[in-house]
Amino acid sequence: MVGPELTVGGRFAGIVISSFVAKVRSIMEHHAALRAAAGDMLYSVEAALPRIRILVEATERRAISSASFAPWLQQFKDAVAEAEDLLDDFETKRIQRALRGKASSAMSLALRFVRNIVLSDGDLERLKDVLTKLNKITSDVTGFHDILKLANDDEGAMRAVLPATPPAVIGRDDEKQRLLNKILLPAADTVPPNPQDGADSSTGVYVISVVGAAGVGKTALAQVIYNDPNVKEAFLLRGWVFASWNCRPRGLEQDIIDSFASEQEENLQRKSVSSEGCLISVIQNKKFFLVLDDVQHNLHDQWGPLRSTLARGANGSVVLLLSQSKEVADSLGATAQIPLGYLPSPVLWRVFEHHAFGNQKRASLESIGKKVVQNLHGLPLLAEATGRLLRQRLDKGHWQKISSSPWWLFSEDEDDVALPSVAIMCEHLCDHLRKCLCYCSIFPSGYLFEKNMLIHMWIASFMQQHDEIGMDEMEKKWFDELFRRSFFQPTIRKNRYIMPDMIRKALCSIAGKECHATSEMGEQKRRLQDYRHLAISFSDYNVHLGLQKDNKLRTILFFDGRRTIKPHEAFANILLHPSGLRVLDFSYTEAKLEMAPHFIYKFTHLRFLDLSFTGVTVFPDSLCKLHLLQVLGLRGCQFKELPRAINELVNLRFLYAEAHTVSLIYKIGKLTNLQGLEEFPVGRMDGHKITELKNLNEISGQLCIGNLEEVASTDIVGDAELFKKRHLKKLVFRWGLAARQPIAASDHFMRTLAGLKPNTNLEELQIQCYMGIEFPAWIAEQQYLINLQRIYITECKQLLTLPPLGQLPSLVILILQGLSAIEKIGREFCGNGYRVFPSLKEVTFLDMPNWRTWSDIEELQDSRIPPFPHLKKVQIKNCNVLIDMPVCCLKASLQELEISGCNEIFSCNPSCLEGLNSLARLKIHHCLGKIYLPCRLLESIEILNLQRCQVYFQGGREHVMKLTRILTKDVHDLSLDETKAVRKELLVLEVLFSEGYHNLPSCFLNNWNSEAYSVP
Repeated sequence: MVGPELTVGGRFAGIVISSFVAKVRSIMEHHAALRAAAGDMLYSVEAALPRIRILVEATERRAISSASFAPWLQQFKDAVAEAEDLLDDFETKRIQRALRGKASSAMSLALRFVRNIVLSDGDLERLKDVLTKLNKITSDVTGFHDILKLANDDEGAMRAVLPATPPAVIGRDDEKQRLLNKILLPAADTVPPNPQDGADSSTGVYVISVVGAAGVGKTALAQVIYNDPNVKEAFLLRGWVFASWNCRPRGLEQDIIDSFASEQEENLQRKSVSSEGCLISVIQNKKFFLVLDDVQHNLHDQWGPLRSTLARGANGSVVLLLSQSKEVADSLGATAQIPLGYLPSPVLWRVFEHHAFGNQKRASLESIGKKVVQNLHGLPLLAEATGRLLRQRLDKGHWQKISSSPWWLFSEDEDDVALPSVAIMCEHLCDHLRKCLCYCSIFPSGYLFEKNMLIHMWIASFMQQHDEIGMDEMEKKWFDELFRRSFFQPTIRKNRYIMPDMIRKALCSIAGKECHATSEMGEQKRRLQDYRHLAISFSDYNVHLGLQKDNKLRTILFFDGRRTIKPHEAFANILLHPSGLRVLDFSYTEAKLEMAPHFIYKFTHLRFLDLSFTGVTVFPDSLCKLHLLQVLGLRGCQFKELPRAINELVNLRFLYAEAHTVSLIYKIGKLTNLQGLEEFPVGRMDGHKITELKNLNEISGQLCIGNLEEVASTDIVGDAELFKKRHLKKLVFRWGLAARQPIAASDHFMRTLAGLKPNTNLEELQIQCYMGIEFPAWIAEQQYLINLQRIYITECKQLLTLPPLGQLPSLVILILQGLSAIEKIGREFCGNGYRVFPSLKEVTFLDMPNWRTWSDIEELQDSRIPPFPHLKKVQIKNCNVLIDMPVCCLKASLQELEISGCNEIFSCNPSCLEGLNSLARLKIHHCLGKIYLPCRLLESIEILNLQRCQVYFQGGREHVMKLTRILTKDVHDLSLDETKAVRKELLVLEVLFSEGYHNLPSCFLNNWNSEAYSVP
């Protein structure tokens, strides 16, 4: 790396020493000989701690060129690592002794070193050796007077937390409109698929590409397109996959399937896509929009078969390729191309201005800012990141300091144009943020970061000796701060992020002495054992990496390995020497295993172990000795049994595994530190009953309790004590019953659910396949579930009446699906309070074939506070016999209405849409009967989506003001009152016509052609 050295990780070292001193002091209270031999040294180390903190705080704020400081800091970190390992060994012995004596291991960390610990003479000697080293190193801290003088300089900029800045794509309006045109009307703008490109010419699946250099904003532009309301309306399926990512444990096609499935689930639609199965069955005759991001040459070998598969989609489907190379896009047969160039300086200044100033304009800073913009190569990514850095302090001194940084001297390096910007940004990060960021440099290009997993790795690697509650929450704030500084970019997947490759490349230089990624393409002469965090990416793991016994490694991640013939032998060779390893991740290796490597038990300091998607079917007993393990990943593993001793992993906090794997764990209730458990399947055998949840009071986030039909009548469900799980935000109750049950059994289901009363902090509740005829009272207690925002009640086929959900004060989203026994919804749904659904914004009724009336609500319209005051969206699907809906209660605020598969609602009341004057989106599909749509509704409607229905517009056509999109398919009759003249200049339409429409009025067709549909 060019330039001076950046300090990484010093702050953590100081924190660990503080913890070490406190624990050694507690040990000395019970060991007089140790106190006599090493008491003075402990006092000296403790006395030096304030100076160490000052020194680290000074060095974390700037690059240090002192020749003597870097070696001192390295020695200090090495000694700290040795101290950490020693404390880990003591803690392991304490746990083992506690397990043998059946003593509790859940006491506070401070007390653990006072009780239940027996140290051998060898242990005491090791402790004295570590103290001796620390004493010598800390005594040298006074030699850095010049550095200590810098302690109070520029602290404000370091500690400032950036405000959230709304995302914006600036200067790409033309490209956005052209891309929308090509996606929404591909048949009019693109060349039909060429059979020689590997696609079936009889299909209409179009391939469009966006081509531009790294950092010009391809992904940002594509996300705007992806989330455009018209695009959402036009495609049944949408998905997004990062194509450059080589290490896919489940393959590219499976990633596409998962993307389609997750998008449907997150959009609260009925899930028609399963995450299992083949891609053809998922897309067959369905119109889809698929983004393949960061497409490189490596996709070429897979493209032929993939494109043939994608051709099975419906006519009008679109694949959008994002690539840096025009040659790559051409070779993949893109039928249309949108080039994305560098932004000119005036436009780049607008991007920079948006992120640097927000709404706080500073004319005195503009000249400095424009000087900085000249070094950003026309790249909006760098303008965004640098702008946010300068926003930390809107004063001249801070801006001039950044503008005059010597790093800008390297801005002409075409091989790494982002290095100056990233280096300056890192200089202005606190040490803990810089260490977390540099850690990310070991992940390969295109890696999709899962926020929670990355945070687990940070904690396992850096924060071993911390026992504070809320450590995960603190590091989530750290991640969010890095995100606000543009080091990470969002994806369409919730809690999934990508690091731009130009930023990752620059970080590899900055993090050179701590973190490294080794591969077949990289340099092999480095001493890998000197690194602390290492990623290994080889097609064949049978390589000699030279990791000796004294290696410093804390993290090893494996990628690739597809050509490894004997993976157990290869892993054993690489991991030959036990070390202070904290993180070990096999989940992205393609070298499949049958049994988890047995030698892993030697890594007694391990905090994070991920064996997901490795093909493991056997979990060795020896791994149950990893008593310090906090995170265990077993997703995609097909176990037939698990060791009984797995419940001795007493420090386990997060278990990532499918329900079948969890069901094999005997007495999971002993894992009282467990915070993350995605699903608990109830069993009937001892050690697997619902009462295992009793002591798992640290469970947080979300939990699904499945197989509730297995609860026996003799089980005391209340013993699960869900009301004590104060950290749970989302609960799913699932019965594995599809068929109707005897009415006599409904009382048992009712008692089961009654005993599962959650904590008042709950925000989301899902009830699936419940076969009771009514719900217990706690579900709608307005004074109890005061924080409940989302309720999903699905496939409860014997439910006869709904609880008074209208009394829940915070309810925002309500989904009712598959309630086949419900015939009437009336006043009981609203409750007896004067406020009815005071916060509700979205409600969906789906697959309710016997629901006929929604009544007794109109009488509430004249109450002091009208019902549904904030309702924005209503969906009613496949409710075949529903004859009416209370429009009078909905008309005040309703913006979106979707009705499909309802054969009686318009037959009985053709004018039921009268009065909905605030609608912006109206969708009517597959409905019988005449539908009278007043033209004045079109004054507010922007999207009108009609399929297989008979629609008559009433009134003057001059009301067509905001309509930007009409979608029609198989519409039996669509006619306008011809008695009034049409003002064609007001018809601002973007029209997508599908085959099968009938009698479409001429006023929608006049003067329309392939170049005249865009909004002026």
